Order: sequence, then structure tokens, then C-alpha cells
Amino acid sequence: MFVDYGKWDLSFRDILVLMLCSLCGGLAVGWLFYDSLKAAAFLSLSGFFLVPYYKKRQIEKRQQVLLLQFRDVLYSIASSVSVGRSMGQALEESITFWNGTYSEEDMIIRELRNMVRCMKESNTADVDVLKDFAQRSGLADVSDFAGVYESCKGSGANLVQAVNRAALIIGDRIALERELSTLMAQKKFESRIIMGSPFAVLLFLKILSPEYLQPLTASSQGKMISTAALILIGLACLMMERVNRFEF
Repeated sequence: MFVDYGKWDLSFRDILVLMLCSLCGGLAVGWLFYDSLKAAAFLSLSGFFLVPYYKKRQIEKRQQVLLLQFRDVLYSIASSVSVGRSMGQALEESITFWNGTYSEEDMIIRELRNMVRCMKESNTADVDVLKDFAQRSGLADVSDFAGVYESCKGSGANLVQAVNRAALIIGDRIALERELSTLMAQKKFESRIIMGSPFAVLLFLKILSPEYLQPLTASSQGKMISTAALILIGLACLMMERVNRFEF
């Protein structure tokens, strides 16, 4: 089965998670900012707007896992090509080499088996299966490797040297991305704390001194102020998310 890693189909579990998060979030915000069940019910519908964001996050997480698995396979491919194996043989040997590390359910093993099956049963060229995998993965590193291999095979260049060099460069770049992601993890955690601070303050005020917030929920002017504050908090959260994102 060929998977398009740039798409994400919502499963029943995904829908259930979104509904629960939307319901809990709507109830919490409706109670904290408006002290109203009607507002909570309305805000619970915001889960529909979270669907694109949820899909994007799931796609990115799956692609990150696939990228790390591809990095490992690159080294075994380079080793096989260095001893005179063809690309098809290198892909087939990678399945055996990584069989103890990855299971049959892992994405890279499924992709390797699909590529080997296509080359054996459909006589598909190794360049074509690599390009197809690169297109479906949506990963620039996979596309770079497929492009290097296609260029070398078409021009008659030193394939062994090119594949080893490409594997080294791509592997180093993936390692650098992982290192930067680790460094950014602390900043992301700090931003999550900042995002939750206004809600934590309101919760303490609701519990310890509910009459202090009564003017914001008892009048239309107060509800307008609450709405404006909620919008500003949302915009601040979006800005922090964009600041914490980095792309190569």
C-alpha cells in the first residue's frame, strides 16, 4: 500500500480526541471568561477549526519519524553500493539489515518492501521508485537523494562516491535538525506555560474571589472586554507558535 505522507485521514480516534479537546476547552473558556453554558457550548464548536491544525501536526510528526528512519537506511544503502551492489540490491539488503531495529509496521520497512516489489514484479526502474517515494514523502532530503542518484546514473558519474557523499551530507543535516529541535523544545515548553498563564490566573480568581470577576460576566460591556481579551490571547498564542517554528 502506497501512502501519501503529505495527507492525513482522520480516524475515529482522531475525531474522538478532537471532540473531547474541543468540549473540554469550550467548557473551560466559557466558564472562565463568560460564566455561561451557552458560551461554553458555542466555543466547543471551535473544534472544527482545529481540524486543519491537527492534520498538519500529525503530518509533521509522521514525516519526522520517516525522516529519521530514512537517515538510518541511507547508511546501509551507501555501504551496499560501496561494495558493488546495485540500488535495487541495496534496498533489498536494507530490509534484512534493519529487520532487528524496525518492525514490519514501521514506515521505512513498508516502503522498502514496496520499492523492491515494484522493481521485481513490475520491472520499475530504481530511479522511478525512489522518485515516487520522494514525492509521496514530502521530504526535501529524500528528494535530494533521489535527484543525486538520478543525475549520477544518467551522466555516468562515480555513483559510489556520489551516494556516499549524499548520504553523509543528508545524514549530517538531519542530525543538525534534530539537535535544533531539541534546543527549541525548552522554548516551546516555556511558551506553553506563558499561554496557559492567563487561564491559570482567571482560575485562581474564580476560585478565591469570584465576585472580583463578576463585572466582566454580568454586563454586556464586561463581556465585550472578555471577548477582546480572549482574542488578544489567541493572537499572542499564534504569534508564539510562529516564533517557535523554524524551517531549513
